[in-house]
Order: sequence, then C-alpha cells, then structure tokens
Amino acid sequence: MKYNYDLLIIGGGSAGLSLASGASQLGVKVLLIAKEQLGGDCLHYGCVPSKALLTSAKVAHYVKYSDNFGIRSATPKADWQTVTSRIQDVQAVIQNHDDPDRFRGYGCDVIFGEASFVDDYNISVQLTNTLQALQQPEFLMPDHPLTFSAKKIVTATGSRPAIPPIKGLDTLNYITNETLFTLPKQPESLLIIGGGVIAIEMAQAMQRLGTKVTVAVRSKLLKREDEDVIEVIQQTLVDDGVNIVTDVQFDELKAVGNGVQLFYTQHGEQKTLEAQQVMLATGRQANININLDAAGVKYDKVIPVDKKMRTNKKHILAIGDVNGEAQFTHAANYEAGIVLSNEILHAPAKADYSSIGWTLFTQPELATIGLNEKQAKANGVKHHVIKSTFAKQDRALAESATSGFIKILVGKKGKILGCQIVSPRAGEMIREWQLAIAQNIPLSKIARSTFIYPTFGEISKWAPGSHLAKSLFSNKVRKLLKLVFRYRGKTTQ
Repeated sequence: MKYNYDLLIIGGGSAGLSLASGASQLGVKVLLIAKEQLGGDCLHYGCVPSKALLTSAKVAHYVKYSDNFGIRSATPKADWQTVTSRIQDVQAVIQNHDDPDRFRGYGCDVIFGEASFVDDYNISVQLTNTLQALQQPEFLMPDHPLTFSAKKIVTATGSRPAIPPIKGLDTLNYITNETLFTLPKQPESLLIIGGGVIAIEMAQAMQRLGTKVTVAVRSKLLKREDEDVIEVIQQTLVDDGVNIVTDVQFDELKAVGNGVQLFYTQHGEQKTLEAQQVMLATGRQANININLDAAGVKYDKVIPVDKKMRTNKKHILAIGDVNGEAQFTHAANYEAGIVLSNEILHAPAKADYSSIGWTLFTQPELATIGLNEKQAKANGVKHHVIKSTFAKQDRALAESATSGFIKILVGKKGKILGCQIVSPRAGEMIREWQLAIAQNIPLSKIARSTFIYPTFGEISKWAPGSHLAKSLFSNKVRKLLKLVFRYRGKTTQ
C-alpha cells in the first residue's frame, strides 16, 4: 500500500513538536497537523505563562518584605496590564522556536486544522488556518476536508481543563488556566476550586499580586504527597494570606452581584464563600475527540498505551497528556524519544517513569522523583527514610529560607527509591537524584561528592553523609581503629 507520509502526527504541543523535529531531521517524510498554533498548552496556557506570573509574584513578595533584609521600600502594587503584557512578551520569544517555518525547514509539512480518523491509516483534516498552510494548491481548500495516509500515526493531542459537575457552574463565567493569563482586569478576590499543582501555584501567585485568594478542595492539597510535604506547602500559602478550605462537598455555585457565591458542606455543616471570580483547577481531561472508533483504537478517558507508546493498533501511537501516563512537558518529550527510537531508528526502547520527576514551582518549590513514603507504604515496598532540614544550612540561613527539607527513600542494598525536596530551586536540585535513580548510583557515592559552598544543593551531600556517618563514627569502628593503629582517643561515650 502507498502512503502519503511515513509519519503523521496529530498535535502541535511539546510531544508532537519533539517527534516531528527529530523524525524529519532523520529524513522521514512527516506531516504535522496542529489545531490552531504550535506550542501547545505548555506555551500558551501552562508552564510558560504560569512561571512568568509566579516570577512577578515573587518580586512583589520580596518588595513587601524587603524590610526584613534591611531595604526600605513602599508597599508593592501590581499593575495587571504590565504583568500580563510581560507574560505575552515571554511567550512571543518562545513562540519563535515553534515557528512552523522552522519545522518546514527540517523537511516537515505543517498544516492547521481539525483532524479525525477516517480509518486506521487515513486522517481527514478540515483546515482552520489557511495562512499557515503550505503554499500548495492542495492545502488551500478550507471548505473541503483533506485526507492523508501514513504508515505510522501518532496522536499527541494533549489535554484540557477538566470541568467538575458542580450545580450552577454552567451559568457562570468561570476561568481556567486557559483564560487566567488574558483577563483584562485583575480580580479583587478569587475562589480557586482544586488542590493540585495549578491551583496551588496560581493561588500563591495571585495572592502575592494583591488578589484575596481562597482555595477550596474536595479532600486536601496535594493529596498524593506525604504529610510533611503538604504541611510546609500549606503553611507557606497560609503565611501568604491564602484562605484554604479542605474537605469540601461542593453543593452549588451562584452568581451574586458582581461575584460568585459557593454553597458547600464541610463536616456536615452548610457554609458559603464569596469571591469576585471563580477559577477551576480540578485536573486535566484528555483530548480524544478525533474519531478513534473509526480507527479501531481502544480508549476510555485516555488512550492506553504499552511501554513503547503503542495503542492496540500497533502502528498508531499516543504520546503526551492524551495517554494519561505522566502529564508533564518533559515526560511528553521523553515519550517522543521512545517513539523515535522504536519506530524511526528501530532501536528497542521502553518507557520507564521511575526517574521522571516533577516540580511545584511555588516559593519554596517542591520537587519529587521516584517513590514517596505514601506510595512506598501503599505498595508494600520496604524502605527507610533519610531526612535533613534546612534549619541550620548556611545558604538557607543567608536567604531566610529555612522551612524546607530533603527526604530520601532508600530500599534494599542502599538502592535509592525516591527523593522529595522542599526548598528554593528544588526543581534544579532534584536532578542529581534523578540521575542516581536512573543510573543506580549508590548513596555512598553521592555522600563522597563535592558540592559548591554555600549552596542549597549541599543538602544532597549532607543528608546521605549524616546517615552514613552513624556507621562510620560508631564505637565498633573506633575500637577497631584503636586495635589496629593504636589510636588513643575515646572508644565509648
């Protein structure tokens, strides 16, 4: 059978772009179909704008508490138009990396439209952006869907905000991460429904920028994380002034005056909350409305895949958020690499998420890799915990950032099972523990490493070093050294 393309990719986010770039530069004939623009959720609604907003919030926070550092300054006031304009400037610079012509320069065809399966080898496309289409007649017929065939088809359609079934929600003009960063005016008060990464990051950012924020969550913040982690992050938000309401049964939302009123039940008692605006941050929903039935691809809320990213139809693969494995940009890039290795280079590779971590980019940050205590106990994994706080760490003291800690889970024969760090720059510091897990580096090697002083990262040496020191500086070792080398120091306490 003849195909139009060797590889057809549906989706212009991180996963699709990574695969399209690699495959086309290797000489594969690739068609990339994006719905509207390249860059995906991360660039336009997620990672990039949220981190830019958090940076503005961090500056506001430092100005507010500058007296603590010996700097006299006025109370900060956020200029929302300037804040959002800066976000758009950052996005515009990064968007240049995702210019369609860049990918066309690699030899990849790029078109914009609504894609859907005709069968398991053919994709129909209704063009949505003829200006971005290839300058060829067959791509410039917006009133007629085009059909393309490919030997391999990859679905990288991403996800969108999940909308919870709360009574009255459909009558409100609520916002999500897709609309927050383009609000024309900063809300005076904001009710955020949800307790995950997006909810927590935006709660801290908006509160520090001057919005009065309430977070309402069905159970508790970061419910999959260990209690000591939750405690530090939650206390930080409370110290910032965020009102956190947990164990909420959401009864109804109503528009009142210029705002929104939430009716809820907490521990059997009926209560209400009011805010000018409500934001939903209740998880993600995979974009699977591409007529998968026509291709015979099995799916539920996501498209399940094997460790090679293959669906039940082996020539159809799914990467990124749409497969539900690990909904992070770096995981999407990793999965693109798995497909590139298996399907293009024919070098066997299987996905292993044990060394795929993630970071909550609040201040302090939370970075985690591998298992935490809660997961280890739930799965019956034998382990012991090594924990060290920043309370007496020199760099932390210098920056007045001593509330965090590092926690390392160690299994049989000293195997590192996981690590959690709560600290400024934790997202950078977790990298050595990612390598340790991926490359099976023992604890002792990390303890013997040299870390630059004074850095937050030194704690990655201190924690294992303190643990191993208990054995090294024991009475048993002292007695042995005294016997062999005739040392005269104390051998008992």
